[in-house]
Amino acid sequence: MTDSREMNVLAIDTATATLNLAVCFGGDRVVKLSEHIGVSHGQFLIKKIGDLLESTGLDRGDLDGIVASTGPGSFTGLRVGLAAAKGMAVATDIPIVGVSLFDVAAHRLGERDAWVVVPFKRDEYFVALVTRGTWTPENVTAVAKTALAGIVGDLPVAALAVDLAGLYPQLTLAEPFGRIEYDGGDLLVLGQSRLSAGESDDIARLEPLYLMKSQAEIRYARRHREQ
Repeated sequence: MTDSREMNVLAIDTATATLNLAVCFGGDRVVKLSEHIGVSHGQFLIKKIGDLLESTGLDRGDLDGIVASTGPGSFTGLRVGLAAAKGMAVATDIPIVGVSLFDVAAHRLGERDAWVVVPFKRDEYFVALVTRGTWTPENVTAVAKTALAGIVGDLPVAALAVDLAGLYPQLTLAEPFGRIEYDGGDLLVLGQSRLSAGESDDIARLEPLYLMKSQAEIRYARRHREQ
């Protein structure tokens, strides 16, 4: 087992319109970046990673591990983020671990039970019930925004990157204003615990938590059915 405080680790989150990066280094130092870039992760990610590492005095070869967000969230954003994380892990021969936004929410909620909401499409959310810090991918579903109140009922609700208080005043909110604020530092906390225990994910099998097919996959399947 490795002391996580001695590891230099980079965290990458491209699941939402906000790019979250964080680096821990020097035993107990952490630098973070959170920047709203919409759907432009592919244009800025590599440069932002380079800038963040430069600010710490590290280069990629100094990293001991990478933590990558697996979403759910933006199809394109997740692919861009994971491709960058995997490329760096292969090039520098270091371990990589994936962390879901539902993992982040469960960590933030602690022992509290709550429905967790994550942005999906313009008119839909991903939702899952987190119970005492645990959740399962099988229980995650996409729901229409108009149906959210009926799905969650009277249980507390918390969201990442969604303003529930402004949209659903009738809901019981689990967090202040119903929003779980997070950044790359949260991914570091969860990822470091796995890395320090000697765990890592198989690069070839590490994929985004899509839960539903992308439009590109749907069109591809349709074309093949029609042939």
